[in-house]
Amino acid sequence: MNPRTFGIGVVGTGIMGQRMTAALAHHPRFSVAALWDPDTAALQAASSIAAGARHANDLADLISDSACDLVYVAAPPAAHRPIVQAVLAAGRACLCEKPLAADRAEADEVVRLVAESGLPFAVNFPLARAVASCQLAALLQSGALGAIETATIELRFARWPRQWQAGATDWLNGSVEGGFSREVLSHFVFLAERLFGPAEATVSRLTREPGRAETALQARLQHANVTVLIDAAVAGDVADHNRFEIVGSRSTAALTSWTRLEYRGQISDRVDPTPGTLDGVAALLDGQRDHGLATAEQAASVVRCIEAMLN
Repeated sequence: MNPRTFGIGVVGTGIMGQRMTAALAHHPRFSVAALWDPDTAALQAASSIAAGARHANDLADLISDSACDLVYVAAPPAAHRPIVQAVLAAGRACLCEKPLAADRAEADEVVRLVAESGLPFAVNFPLARAVASCQLAALLQSGALGAIETATIELRFARWPRQWQAGATDWLNGSVEGGFSREVLSHFVFLAERLFGPAEATVSRLTREPGRAETALQARLQHANVTVLIDAAVAGDVADHNRFEIVGSRSTAALTSWTRLEYRGQISDRVDPTPGTLDGVAALLDGQRDHGLATAEQAASVVRCIEAMLN
């Protein structure tokens, strides 16, 4: 018997929505059933990727569509909680973009809503199932690195927002829901908590102009047995760079450029994590508990850490 194909409704068809729409359209377990975005140009762009997907009239129209087994939410963070609430109230499963919400209270509210609904729900942190991050976790769990001595997260950006994010500059460059900490650092905070357990975040340096996104951040994540040091900045004339390095008593390993594992002098090839994420979504909808995706509780913990650094 062939596995079931699930229909997906996409809310928010900006850059991230378009990328996910393309991935969904090429995955054997999914079809894009409906699209909605208040921006007509963004909606038309997504339509060219998923031919045959219906244009919903509004959010209510999309989430009431019985062809949508799951709704993917790619709206800006401040809109996540009300959209997720509407999706769950309609009895639909949901995949939400990170960050889960724009502040801690809203993140906690989403956790409550998900628990009360009992519906399949996950948050799109690609590092949850990415090949390189899973290999890093396996090295750590096997003891190959030895006792952990130091761990660091380093991020550098030539500009913020990044050039490819130009269409979302207004909110990405603001202090309420934008900034590189929510958009990029959150991925690595998620991975740190998956590897080392829950953390408390403290900040030693935060640079930003009033009402604007941060331009520099130095902070730390204090886990039960490991301290992770964070050094992130918009540095001007540099290539964008990210590195999560773990130094142990036996060896060192690092996740670099999102999807490459550096270990014992070797650097792995890049592997697009999106197909693996969608395999996890299919497992979630199939009712498997070991889908490997980020849960609402895990995503809310990331929000708590990030907002502790920024507020």
